[in-house]
Amino acid sequence: MTELVLPQHSNALGTAFGGTILAWMDIAAAICAQRHAGCIAVTAAIDDVAFLSPIRVGDIVVLTARVNAVFRTSLEIDVAVYVEDAVRGIRRHCAEALLTFVAIDSTGKPVEVPPLLLETEEDRRRFEEALNRREARLAKRAGTKPPKT
Repeated sequence: MTELVLPQHSNALGTAFGGTILAWMDIAAAICAQRHAGCIAVTAAIDDVAFLSPIRVGDIVVLTARVNAVFRTSLEIDVAVYVEDAVRGIRRHCAEALLTFVAIDSTGKPVEVPPLLLETEEDRRRFEEALNRREARLAKRAGTKPPKT
C-alpha cells in the first residue's frame, strides 16, 4: 500500500501523526488478512508497535503486510512501514507492528481461516514466533503465566 503524507496527516513539527500511521497499518493488515481468509476480517489486537524514524510531510510511505500465522479463526499480520526516496530508489524503515485479525461471516461470527502454507525456514520461524506470542497474549488475558518456550 502506498500513501503520500499531506499536511492534514502531520503535527506541528511537520511529521506524521502516529495515529495516522497506525490507521494505515491497520488498513494494510486488514487487506492482507481478508485476502488470505477470503472474507471480512476485523482487528482484534495491535502489538509491538515501534516508530523507528520520523515520517515527514511530502514523504511517500510504503506499507507491506504479511501473514505470519493462521490459527483457527485468527491471523497474525506483520506490517512494516517505509519512506521511499523515489529519486534514489531507496527505502528507509520507519515503523512496524504486529496485528491480529479475526475472520468473520456476514453475521459477525468468527469463521475458520484457510491454513497458511509454510514453505520456507523463515515461514516456519515466523509461525513459531507468532504461536509463542499468541500463547503469551492468551495467558495474559486469562491471568495466567505463559508457557515456557
